[in-house]
Amino acid sequence: MAIYGYARVSTRDQSTDMQVTRLLESGIPKERIFTENISGATEDRPELNKLLNLLHKGDVVTVWKVDRLGRRTAHLARLLEEFNEKGITVRSLTEGVDTSDRSSRVSYLLMSVIAQNERETINERIRCGIDHAQKYGTKSGRPIGRPKVSSVKVQHALELLASGKSYRHACSIAGVSLATLVRRVQAMQQQNQFTRQSSIFDTIRQDAI
Repeated sequence: MAIYGYARVSTRDQSTDMQVTRLLESGIPKERIFTENISGATEDRPELNKLLNLLHKGDVVTVWKVDRLGRRTAHLARLLEEFNEKGITVRSLTEGVDTSDRSSRVSYLLMSVIAQNERETINERIRCGIDHAQKYGTKSGRPIGRPKVSSVKVQHALELLASGKSYRHACSIAGVSLATLVRRVQAMQQQNQFTRQSSIFDTIRQDAI
């Protein structure tokens, strides 16, 4: 019986170091640990294929989490069934899964189905949000329905600022953010519509807003 390790991350910006460390700590020799940077949704994975070609009845494949072998439930189920038919055991260091135990294997597949359903639900919500944003002219990523600060509130803040109030005091009373007020003042100053006096009073042109 031989024990192998498999570690995978989805992108090249990520690292398998943590997974490899856990596999080494579990007693697996470094030369028997296979690593790769590739999406779990991809079924054709070079390093995983190399590992599969080495496996024999009685061997054990150890992973940090079972989803390192695959993210899609259907593919993962086929892979686990293939291992079972060949007498190969899959063990997870994190989840305590041991596919030599049938109940453990079935329980994991049920959890995998639930997890995939949650991922698909989240993705669907994201797509719906993007579609809604595009339909109503907002940018993707901005919370749908987020109200813009009204020009009335900004005008009020500007008037308070002109009357001698500090930026923070004007924002607090008018109900606008400091960043919004500063941006409006800067924009007006660029158009010579707002001049900060040396006294506590400012001059605001009537056509400012």
